[in-house]
Amino acid sequence: MTLKPRGIIPALVTPFNQDESLNEMAAREIIKYVIKRGVHGIFVVGSQGEFWALSKEEKKRMFQIAVEEANNAITVYAGSGAESTRETVELTKIAKDVGVDAASIITPYFVRPSAQELIDHYRTIAAQVDLPIVLYNNPGRTGVRIDPQCVAELAEEYSNIVGIKDRGEISL
Repeated sequence: MTLKPRGIIPALVTPFNQDESLNEMAAREIIKYVIKRGVHGIFVVGSQGEFWALSKEEKKRMFQIAVEEANNAITVYAGSGAESTRETVELTKIAKDVGVDAASIITPYFVRPSAQELIDHYRTIAAQVDLPIVLYNNPGRTGVRIDPQCVAELAEEYSNIVGIKDRGEISL
């Protein structure tokens, strides 16, 4: 994979209407706003984007809106992580089909996989989807930490694992 994450890549909120439906017009305005300010990429449908509150169809629509508004000017990262490996593969394939540039995949967040199970999770996804993948470590929200050895092993084995978004806590 040739994608190398760089620069400013904000995690965007997902705007909703009063009835909790997706506010597509506001989503487009947010994306246009950050693009005009010189970001290098955008990250949609992540933790900040309330991925857990969106249906599969709404996630797909946010991916589409991001791709349309980015119009190849910046990199679009799609949050396609889910509770299961199977659902994550499905969402990542949907993201690829609509034209995102990369997927950001959070660790499973309902179960607490072992290091080997976590490696197997990411291996399955990387092997089934031809899209650059950014691992997403957010132990404060998921209860799961990706250790450096797992990251090294995965990155060595799969060229489409291109980076890590890390929200690891620092203990003082």
